Amino acid sequence: MKQITFKQYRGIDLALLCALTAIFEAIAAMASDKWINLQAMTVSITVAMTCITFMRWSLFALLPSFIGALVYCITIGGSPHQYLIYCGGSLFVTMAYPLLQRITKEKVKDRFLLKIVFVSAVYVSLNLGRWYFSLPLEFTLKTLLTFLGTDILSLLFAIVVFAVAKNVDGLIEDQKSYLLRLEQERKEEQEANLNDPF
Repeated sequence: MKQITFKQYRGIDLALLCALTAIFEAIAAMASDKWINLQAMTVSITVAMTCITFMRWSLFALLPSFIGALVYCITIGGSPHQYLIYCGGSLFVTMAYPLLQRITKEKVKDRFLLKIVFVSAVYVSLNLGRWYFSLPLEFTLKTLLTFLGTDILSLLFAIVVFAVAKNVDGLIEDQKSYLLRLEQERKEEQEANLNDPF
């Protein structure tokens, strides 16, 4: 069987992450619209999927961030202004990347407090982007606080998902490092089998 290349693996993985983001974002948007809209709250999986993709593929996290925003707008029948706010704002997620580089993926993976810090940075970056693209109609501090407040359940959900994801081997691990680790483990296992007379 022909092995796939690293680029093909990355493409397949990103496609799956984006597809899962789209599916669950559509479900969450419909549910929020029907059941939680009176409480002025929304629940989104996009923050969680963006964080997972950051850990796996760094700045390719832009893809699920944008897809989640796009699907949300489509599902709620958003206005052109909402498309601009949510899709444009999703691009600001890159603001969280320098923090991830500074504290390193390995530390974020292993320390719960750093998970909270990183997920919160992604959450704030997205909402700063939405705030920025609310220009010129609603660019006030109150608007920013509204964005942060209505999406707070998404932050809590993302922290829980991100914390649980540690238990799945390789899920929130840089994929190049993960594949190298698997290859090293395979070689060590082969050597151990060759040296074992039984």
